[in-house]
Amino acid sequence: MTATPGGFLLLLIIVLFFLHLCWRLAHSRDGSAIACFAAAYLVLALLLDRHPEPVSIAPLLLPFLYPYAWLGLAASMWVPANMRVERRALAFPGRDPRLAALFCSQLALHIGVIGLSPWLEWRPLAVYVLAPPLTAAIGYAAYLLQLLAIRRAQDCRAPWASWAALCLLLPLLLAGVERWLMPLLLDFT
Repeated sequence: MTATPGGFLLLLIIVLFFLHLCWRLAHSRDGSAIACFAAAYLVLALLLDRHPEPVSIAPLLLPFLYPYAWLGLAASMWVPANMRVERRALAFPGRDPRLAALFCSQLALHIGVIGLSPWLEWRPLAVYVLAPPLTAAIGYAAYLLQLLAIRRAQDCRAPWASWAALCLLLPLLLAGVERWLMPLLLDFT
């Protein structure tokens, strides 16, 4: 992203995604979600700290550029700790449905990208790493779809069918975005 109006617009997408997830965590007042989010930041900062120089600020700042990676790590901690597996759904008893939808959708995004990238010529992973605004926008759309499914099911349950559909469709969407939207995005910035 360059310092052009288009680049600032793309950066705004990342900032808005990050602010929304912070607001969702603060509004839920869920201590385990906040603890998982903080722990995920530390894990991501440690994973990104691979520079030969003794002091580098990049590992501390990169999680803010990839908030969906940060949220995905938090989801991989929060979902197993709070879900109850049922025959037809993932249940989150006593949890905020919006928070459950946020974490479920991001976990589906990450499972899909990791699982299907080898069969899709690594295109979903390329968009994941090289186009944070697109991945954040797709992650937010996945959150809205998962929230709709949880609200239909009531009782804070994520139906298996909707969650599995997200796991399969999100990497396909990222691969499609890599084909037709990435060239336009490069011309835009």
